[in-house]
Amino acid sequence: MGKIHGCVLIAGTGTIAYGFTEDGREARAAGAGPVLGDWGSGYGIAAQALTAVVRAHDGRGPQTKLTYNILNELGLSSPDELIGWTYADPSWARIARLVPVVVSSAEAGDEVANKILHDSVLELAASVEAVVQRLGLCGQDGKDAFPLVMVGGVLEANKRWDIGKSVIDRITEIYPGAHPIRPKVEPAVGAALLAWNYVIGDLSDLAADH
Repeated sequence: MGKIHGCVLIAGTGTIAYGFTEDGREARAAGAGPVLGDWGSGYGIAAQALTAVVRAHDGRGPQTKLTYNILNELGLSSPDELIGWTYADPSWARIARLVPVVVSSAEAGDEVANKILHDSVLELAASVEAVVQRLGLCGQDGKDAFPLVMVGGVLEANKRWDIGKSVIDRITEIYPGAHPIRPKVEPAVGAALLAWNYVIGDLSDLAADH
């Protein structure tokens, strides 16, 4: 497999960007969990949508199609019931499952939902930018080629409001050398290959020492 070089962006229930260089340096951005602001994640998107519904109900924010669409999805009759639903089981994955509702609301022209998704694109792109800058993956002129692996349900290219494509467009505008890659195997397979790569590297170093 050779030396590892490039950046991976994972955006599912949570999110993290991680980079590697051929000389062994590593860097990460985000991945600190929802309390510390992984707002590009599925949890972050859905949590902001739930907040928008409560704010609209209170009169603290604009009206939004998210209100009807989320209540309908959850089988609730009032935004007041969202409080009980949310805290009955505030697991990250449970809340993140509302992302498709946010996407469909945005596709229907809802400005609040569109802003949430647009902001998530900026957050995800910022994580990649932070890693690229810290490791110098883009070179001095910002045009050096490097692979950008895109993993996770939030980044899947199966919706008209394609978050993954929007992140790619943002990154390649800043770093023309970024080469987006969507893996064709399950993450577990990639992890096994990564582990094998390290084993081979260790054996090679051991052989060289003897």
